[in-house]
Amino acid sequence: MPAQLPVPPRSRGKWSELLSPAFRRRTLVAWVLWASAYLIANSLNNWLPTLYTTVYHLGVPEALRAASMTNVVQVGVVLLCALLIDRTGRKYWLMGAFGLGGVMLAVLALGGTQNVAWVIVFSTLSYGLIGSIAAVVYLYTPEIYPTRMRAIGTGVATSWLRIASAIGPTLVGFMLGRGGVDSVFLMFASVAVVGLLAATRMIETRNLRLEEIAH
Repeated sequence: MPAQLPVPPRSRGKWSELLSPAFRRRTLVAWVLWASAYLIANSLNNWLPTLYTTVYHLGVPEALRAASMTNVVQVGVVLLCALLIDRTGRKYWLMGAFGLGGVMLAVLALGGTQNVAWVIVFSTLSYGLIGSIAAVVYLYTPEIYPTRMRAIGTGVATSWLRIASAIGPTLVGFMLGRGGVDSVFLMFASVAVVGLLAATRMIETRNLRLEEIAH
């Protein structure tokens, strides 16, 4: 029987590596992507039913129907994303989704809120686009780290989901009290611009082996 060769122990990832010179840029970019996408998506999802009933005085059934359409559209956009993401690449999909979603939110911020139909259509479409980003970052984040850091890198990145989801409703309430509905959509559009800028700094992982990306 041939002698078994000893298997070298696997190195374990360290928290400090996330912000080491080799990984700092990709880590910070990933954190901004997670925070931006989820601040907008979760805030819209939680706030829209209240917006429809309190500001536009829709009945509860109509408000719930309009709000539920945001989730239906998101499912459609995420399915489209799943079909196209390996053609467009992660970077260009996120840039396009942040860009288009941000434009729609800006239209609402600059006068589109006068018409409830515009609010329903544009907020629904922007939620679908930004919501697809929330799905892509689950794919992208593990790809940018070597095996020893994959769990740590993804786990810490997802913590920004929770932080953004906690901060979002507070910001909505603050902006709503200070500047009204328009100011909330302006805040969302501004966050989308931050996400877009972060997306331009992404590492494109399409058609690359994980070993190539990790170095």
